[in-house]
Amino acid sequence: MAISGVKVAFVDDDDNLLAAHRRSLRGMSLDWEALFFNQPQHALEAISTDNSIEAAILDIHMPVMTGLELAAKLRQARPDLIIIMLTGYADLESALEAVNEHGVYRFYPKPTPMRTLLDGIASAVAKNRGAQTQIPPAFLDIFNLGLIATDLDLIVRHMNSQAAELVRRCPLLHVLADNRLVLERAPENLDKFLHPPKGQSAPQQKGFALEADDITVSIFLRRVSEQNGEKPGFVFVLVEPESIGPPSVDDLMDVFGLTRSEARLTQKLTEGMALDQASEIIGISVQSARTYLKAIFVKTGVNRQPQLLKTVFSSIPSLRK
Repeated sequence: MAISGVKVAFVDDDDNLLAAHRRSLRGMSLDWEALFFNQPQHALEAISTDNSIEAAILDIHMPVMTGLELAAKLRQARPDLIIIMLTGYADLESALEAVNEHGVYRFYPKPTPMRTLLDGIASAVAKNRGAQTQIPPAFLDIFNLGLIATDLDLIVRHMNSQAAELVRRCPLLHVLADNRLVLERAPENLDKFLHPPKGQSAPQQKGFALEADDITVSIFLRRVSEQNGEKPGFVFVLVEPESIGPPSVDDLMDVFGLTRSEARLTQKLTEGMALDQASEIIGISVQSARTYLKAIFVKTGVNRQPQLLKTVFSSIPSLRK
């Protein structure tokens, strides 16, 4: 468990168990930060508004609000949250519901050793953080995409040939004499994404499109962190919608950070299916499909289904050609 600096929340109505968790963590000498809640409502309020909490361990059987109900509410508020569920009962049906409908990462029986729980969290955190790491410029040219790497001031560090061609053809994209990338008619909230207010966690990805008279360029924007001597910045993925077809499930997961269930639903929607038809084909309830759709909206940066279809349908061709 080499990963460090994780902030995790424990939610259980059993104060004795929470105290035992505290003792276990103290004995492990980790540099993790742990929060403890004996009331689900308090946990919901705190975790929903604190993006620095990367994981939550929930007891499934709690009064007032069950772990399943809490997981559903947390998933709506925090699509990125790693949720682990604990139960003291042999409850397979609830376990399947937790995993399939509420995006629960893993399901453990009570008791489970603290080391096992934390190893599971560390694995998920490492995967999430790895998706946000810097992309070496040497690799940018191998993809069948327009890719531009910039610093935090949008000074271009690298631009592949596909991106250069789109910049040449699209009047809304410019690279100035000082090598700074400029996007005209960009969404009003783009500046807030690029420069989040002080004290707020920085969003990691955003999707939008630039539309001129004779060309539309879809853009997927990812923030990249400082690592291995590379300074932080952004990677812009540029795609011309007319040049590609619908993305695969794996592409949707890679580009937008969707779960496999969310990606499967999104793919069916891009094929022109209604939500109820898509949910039936992939084997989930319509209620679950609506829950997934809310999470998909957050991750793709849209708030309506037509916007989702436009963004997804035109975003990313296969990364595996």
